[in-house]
Amino acid sequence: MAALKLSRAGLGDHLDLDAGAYGDVHEVRSELVTAARRAAGELYGADFSGAATVLVGDTPLDVEAALVTGASVVAVATGSYGTAELAAAGAHVVLPDLTDTARVVAAVTAAGLD
Repeated sequence: MAALKLSRAGLGDHLDLDAGAYGDVHEVRSELVTAARRAAGELYGADFSGAATVLVGDTPLDVEAALVTGASVVAVATGSYGTAELAAAGAHVVLPDLTDTARVVAAVTAAGLD
């Protein structure tokens, strides 16, 4: 699903989805952050601890997973939750959707600097 959403927003060719983790890896979302950090670290030989990891998600549970693990979070209101709910959950950045590629890139880049 992540690949489809990102592809439709024009981001599919610009991201390495092998350096992430998705719901099939673990049922606890915060564990996905750990798995993604490990995968990215192995692929790129870099440290992705703290805010160097940016979780892009569309639920309050995604926001919580990022916050619990010290990652930055860009929430996108493309699912069942609106921008107000995602902001209230504590997202660092909230976007209405992924249609503005430049805005998405700016949000992810800015979030990773926190």
